[in-house]
Amino acid sequence: MLQAFKKLQYGARVLLSRSGGHPETVHVAGKEIVVKHGGDGLPFVYLHSTLDESTMWFPFFQRWSQEFRVLVPTHPGFGKSTGFEDIDSIEDLAFHYLELFDALGLEEVILGGVSLGGWIAAEFAVRWPERVRKLWLCGAPGLWVDDVPLGDLFRVMHHTQQLRELLFFDPDSYMSRMILSDKPSDDRLIAAYQSMTVLARLVWERPYDPKLSRRLHRVRCPVLLLWGDHDRVVPPAYGEAYRRLLPQSELKLLANCGHLPMFEKEDEFVQVIADFARG
Repeated sequence: MLQAFKKLQYGARVLLSRSGGHPETVHVAGKEIVVKHGGDGLPFVYLHSTLDESTMWFPFFQRWSQEFRVLVPTHPGFGKSTGFEDIDSIEDLAFHYLELFDALGLEEVILGGVSLGGWIAAEFAVRWPERVRKLWLCGAPGLWVDDVPLGDLFRVMHHTQQLRELLFFDPDSYMSRMILSDKPSDDRLIAAYQSMTVLARLVWERPYDPKLSRRLHRVRCPVLLLWGDHDRVVPPAYGEAYRRLLPQSELKLLANCGHLPMFEKEDEFVQVIADFARG
């Protein structure tokens, strides 16, 4: 009964937040990219994970939009954004975001992302450090840590309970069952297929960038590293690896949290990042 009530509560918050997050289609170098945006203030760009949080204007976006101009672009190959046929690597996505920021007139941004989005943000920041005011990475791969394997999403993608156990600290919580339903809609199944297709092309052969560790010294801005202390997809050891390579960074661990803190620990996730971005 309590889980059902919490699901209804969160659903109501999602419905209330839909008044924000206005979608816009931006034409970028022959691609059509969907960008949701809301709020005013410093530009705050959120790069989504493989789960693709850009499909909805979630409550955590709405909360940030109370003090920042929040922009949530959909990566090529996800949702209705086109142009994935020209994307072969994470580096290609970094260059894509340079072109998108130019098209949007964004000279300097607060940039961050979760998982895949965090990796893209790191690759962008090492190439164009002057365009990043502050950088935050959450559960981001990109580096290689000996003896600490990354979680294998491909192995469990067809087994919902095992996927919950990989992604969440509490795989039986109302949130984990709402995000990964036992009976997903057709739209969710199509989105999951898109996500795995993109991920397979980008990381199947090598789930990290061997050059990134040598380039991170180029990042000039303050950096927040935010990790779930029970992240089984990208374990906290990767956050430690980023911290060692980014002397201006701070690593924060969220207690009793897995790979998706924006859902499992929303309050702490929003507050820690807002405090950092506000600075």
